[in-house]
Parts: sequence; structure tokens; C-alpha cells
Amino acid sequence: MASLRVFGLILLLAAVGASAQQRTNNSQTIWTSGPLLEAVELLAVFNDSKTFVDLPLLRDAATVDASFNALPKEANGFPANSTLQDFLAANFGTAGSDFESAAPDDFSSQPEDFLPNVTDPSIRQWALQVNDLWQDLCREVNQSVMEQPQLHSLLPLPGITAVPGDRFKELYYWDSFWVIKGLLVSGMTETAMSEVRNLLSLLETYGHVPNGARVYYINRSQPPMLSNMVLAVNEAAQDDDFLAYAMPLLVSEHDYWTSEPKQVTVATAGGSYNLSRFYADWFAPRPESYLEDYQSAQGMSPSQQKQLWHDLASGAESGMDFTSRWFSNPDNITTIQTTRIIPAELNAYLYQMETNIADLADQMGNSTLAASFRGFAAARKEAINTLMYSEAAGKWFDLLIEDITQSPVSASQHNNTISYVSQYIPLWVGIADEGSAQAQAVTQSFFDSGLIQPGGISTSTYNSTQQWDFPNCWAPLQDIMVEALTSYGGEQGQREAEKIVQIWLNSNYLGFQETGFMVEKYDAVTPGIPGAGGEYTVQSGFGWTNGVMLSFLNTFGWNPEAANMTTAVAE
Repeated sequence: MASLRVFGLILLLAAVGASAQQRTNNSQTIWTSGPLLEAVELLAVFNDSKTFVDLPLLRDAATVDASFNALPKEANGFPANSTLQDFLAANFGTAGSDFESAAPDDFSSQPEDFLPNVTDPSIRQWALQVNDLWQDLCREVNQSVMEQPQLHSLLPLPGITAVPGDRFKELYYWDSFWVIKGLLVSGMTETAMSEVRNLLSLLETYGHVPNGARVYYINRSQPPMLSNMVLAVNEAAQDDDFLAYAMPLLVSEHDYWTSEPKQVTVATAGGSYNLSRFYADWFAPRPESYLEDYQSAQGMSPSQQKQLWHDLASGAESGMDFTSRWFSNPDNITTIQTTRIIPAELNAYLYQMETNIADLADQMGNSTLAASFRGFAAARKEAINTLMYSEAAGKWFDLLIEDITQSPVSASQHNNTISYVSQYIPLWVGIADEGSAQAQAVTQSFFDSGLIQPGGISTSTYNSTQQWDFPNCWAPLQDIMVEALTSYGGEQGQREAEKIVQIWLNSNYLGFQETGFMVEKYDAVTPGIPGAGGEYTVQSGFGWTNGVMLSFLNTFGWNPEAANMTTAVAE
């Protein structure tokens, strides 16, 4: 444990300039701002904006900047595209080269007690193939990152990590929860523990868990799932030293999410309530989506551009980048207003964090801390139900802040014409008491929402062409809602949950049989078809999809009779 704290200090000294609070090493702003970044992205040297900001430097940043500034420029102020490509080849390495393949000691191609509820030979073979993917996805940072962090956009990490796959060549925050669920099914407890320790080391260094382990992600976090991960790996490992290390860090993460500007006070006639929102510390184009953000802001005033880029980065912090939930016009991304929205699901996650910390504190014998966090949880539950719950609709709505400059703020329920999975996530964490009329009403509302489709639970009922809207369905949301229905939906909820599980597994299986890949998102209407939309093409790999698939098979088995199953991928 002491060595990890020393390593955390090393990381702190290497903190970089992607955030206003972390501008301790100007050399690493080469990936977050400046004329070189602007030239590479606006000239579209690479097909994907993310490629450049993942390239490691071959020389120190000052020398590279000086060399770039000396390049001949054309009338547009940029070097010729061919000149710039030659410059990049001479000064940068390959994207992904700062990570090396890792061979986890706890990996087995035939895990012990693997999927005892699965007897179908073809399904077991598929599951073992997915299990083998952990060998492809497990990485560790190379020695250069540890010794010369200033040459890399990748952040140093103390241990092995599992990356999502494809263009996502680094550790991501909320993805890791479902990756860990899969690793534990595969008997890879040590690797799951390493994944959590990596996230804890980032939290210790930056005061929050960044969106991902790159310098350009430090300006924001992602949905706070770390306490869930600590619970999961500790249940498997039973490590008191690990808990002693993790607990104060989880408390510090709670402070991050419950401090201004993320926390806002909502004033009502009946009193005031504290709730949280997504709020990135960023007011420029996201480096990994620079061209897209730049183009979205064309025709705006400088102040409007800064607000747009701030809200885009804050939308990325939500993990749902992007969805019509964040837009005032559901078809127009330039109307994004993330920082004016107090999301129902974020506050549900924070309620879950508060109850998790209380449970862990009880386990460690710290009754004072446990009581404090149970108090936080009770206050948040009251706020969520008082301000966000609609008895008429049987679900929880986001709040829209009327005047973002006020404190405390006034806010009203928002997005009441489109159904979103996020409106039902509070059921997962127990905001509706088990067996209550509220839980029954929410369960029935979910069944009536139109979100459940032949290929899984769609993210919304509205097709905005954004990737977190209809008809896309994502593995983490399947897992969340299956657990919600199983825990709080009564007998009908449990039956429907099993049906959803089999529908989802069927779609995953059909897609794998057709392509040989697991992908990040699927089409909710046509089983087996990859999802689409958003800023990039659908990605294969794929960490959290693999994790949910293995977890579902482990818990529910393969039971096609539970649902009307499509038997082939549609043309």
C-alpha cells in the first residue's frame, strides 16, 4: 500500500496541462491546445481526431513545437498537408505504442467453474472465445511512460488494465465496472483488482477519476462507479488493506461530486435540496474530437463557442456522448445544454455511492462515517423523489435549471415527451423501496415505455442520429435495468428481466457468429446488427459488452425459451 502512495506522488508531479487545475507541465499541452493541434485536426491529417492526441512524442515538446513553428506555411496559415505528415512521422510514434500487451497471471483459457449454468456446447464455445479476448484487451504501460511521462498523452498506471478495444486504447472510467464484472466471471480477480487500483491511483493523483487515462481527459470525470468496483473486487478478494487504501479515496471522490460547480442547490417553496450535475473544466474543442467540435461552433460568437464546447465536454463526462437528452432541440447538437441539466441517473449513482461507502464503513467498523453517509443518502433520496419523480408518468425526470447564474437555482422537470432509460435508473439503486407502490408504478411504466425492443433495451425512443438514442442499445444499460427489474420489479419484473437477458444474449451471439466480433453497441430493432451514429464508427472489442455477456450467462444461463428469439442476422 505504501508503494502505491509513493507512486501516487510520482503521478502528481507528472500531472499535465489538460485541466486548468493541472497545468503543471506545459510540455504536455501539445495534445490539448496550440497551433500544432489546430493544424493537424483542421487539416484532417487523420480520419479520426483522436489519432493525433494518442501519438507519443519522439523528442521533447519544446523541440517539436520549435520545429513545427519553423515549417513553411501556406496562405491558410498551416503547413502543406504533405509537409505536416512528414513532420509528424519524424517527431511522433504510433498511436497505442505506449501500451504493451500484458499476460495476466490469472488468465486461463479454461477458467475453473466457468459458467456452470451454460451447457449448450455452441454457447460455451462462444463464451470461451469471448473469455480469450481478455488476452487481447489487457495492457500495461511501457517503461517509457513511467520514466518519461512528458513524452506521452497516456497517464502512468501502476498495473495491468483492460482497455475497451479498437480506437479506445486506454483505461476508461465507467466502462471498467462492467469489464470487472466479466473479469470476475473469468476468475481473473487479480486483474480486476489491478483495474480498480489503477483508477484509485488516478483519483489519488487528480482528486477525481478522469474520463480516461489520457492527459486530454483530465478536465472531466465519468459516471461515478468506483465504489461499485471496490465492493465487487473486495467481495471476491476479501482484502482489508485494499479497503483501508480505497475508503479515504472514495470519500474524496464524493467530495468532488458534491462540491461546486458540480453540486447545485435547488430552491423550492418547501425548502432547498442539493443535487449534482455534469460539469467539465473545459471551454475549448475536445482534443479527441477537435474537428467535430470546431465545426459545430462555426457561426457562433466567441462566448457562444466557449459555452458550446463546455457543454460538449460536460456531455462527454456523462458517458452518454451524445443524446437528445442534452439538447434543447433534440435534432441539433449545437443546442446542447448539459450544464443546465441536473440528471436523474447521476444523482442515482451518487445515492448508490453514498450507500456503498456507508456499507463499507460499517464493514470496517467505522460507525461514525457510516452514519454520516447514510444521512447523505437519505437527503439525496428525498431530493430525487421530491423534485424528479412524476407519479403521473411513473418515472424520474431530469431537472432543467432556469437561470444558471443564480444561486440557489430554480429548476423544473425536463424532457417529458421522450422516454429515456436514464429516467428509470433510480429504480436500480433503490430510490423506490422494494415492494412499494412506487416501484410497481415505475416497473409498469418501463414496460409501457417502448424502450424494450427485439434486440434489447433502446437508449431512448427518439432517433436523433446520436449514438445514445434510438435505435442503439448498450450493454451497461441492459445490465442496470435487468438488475433493477430483478431487485424491485416483483415477479413480473423478474420474468421480464430474464427475457431481456436472453434477447440481449441472442443479439450478441448472432452478431458474433456473423462477424467474429463483439461490438460496443447494437441495434435494438434488428438483433445481431451493430449500432450506428455519433462521431465515430462502431467499435469492436469490446470490454463492457464482453463483461455483461459473461455476467448474464453466469447468472441466468442460456435459455432461449424465455423469449421469442431471432435465429439469424437479418440481411
